[in-house]
Amino acid sequence: MSKHLHLIIGFGYLGKFLLNRLEPESCWVTNRIENTRLSRQLVMDVNQPDTWSSLEVLQDGFGWNIYFMVPPSRIDPDLFSPFVDQLGQSRPDRAVLVSSTVVYGQKEREVNADSDVLLDSDRARRQYQIESVWRSGLGNGHIVRFAGLYGPGRIVGQRQLQQDQLLNGNPDGWLNLIHIDDAAALLCRIDHRAGSVELGSDGTPLRRRDYYMKLAELMKVVPPSFQEAVDAVPGRRCDNTLTRQRCDWKPEHDDAYLSIRQLVDGQT
Repeated sequence: MSKHLHLIIGFGYLGKFLLNRLEPESCWVTNRIENTRLSRQLVMDVNQPDTWSSLEVLQDGFGWNIYFMVPPSRIDPDLFSPFVDQLGQSRPDRAVLVSSTVVYGQKEREVNADSDVLLDSDRARRQYQIESVWRSGLGNGHIVRFAGLYGPGRIVGQRQLQQDQLLNGNPDGWLNLIHIDDAAALLCRIDHRAGSVELGSDGTPLRRRDYYMKLAELMKVVPPSFQEAVDAVPGRRCDNTLTRQRCDWKPEHDDAYLSIRQLVDGQT
């Protein structure tokens, strides 16, 4: 067995793609209930301290890389700090928290991995609180803030267009995306070269109106209608240049329209 093992905490959409990029025999994943399809799993719930004893596997003398990707909405903030402290006791070689670009706020500006946060929503404040606990509990912890994830089985806005729903938000606002394959690849590149915070996006912000019009065309459905909020702002534009340089990483899906066309064609 490899002397480097991986633990994926929060085995959801991104976790499955990350697992495919890592050596399966070197990976463990966590689930709140047992999944009989997985051979290396820990039955554990971040919000249930009596299940944390399963983390004792981290003490077996191997070097561990930990990838934490539980959404903040599913984390009890009062329990997260002691949970991270327990992770820190295992002294992992690498500890990566999956976060969101929401912490950069909705102000119209270009942001990169080193930009200041702008906590202008409850969601942003909750996400940043999780980041802060991760930093304080894990001295070598990394944070990767991802733009909107899309890929097989998940196309941003597809369900709304299929149901002919009125779309909320500013049609002239910015939409930042990253293909799930590129997100998983970036996580694999987080090592000593990476900054404490990195930003994962395809580097090509899209106007929401243009995106949804193109998606409707590809899906062969009626063009969307927007219900713009009174205080709607264009929002942030994500620049991945710093992360590309520091992590020696380049998105393979830097043309979202082309990638989404292939996804839509694959569904028909």
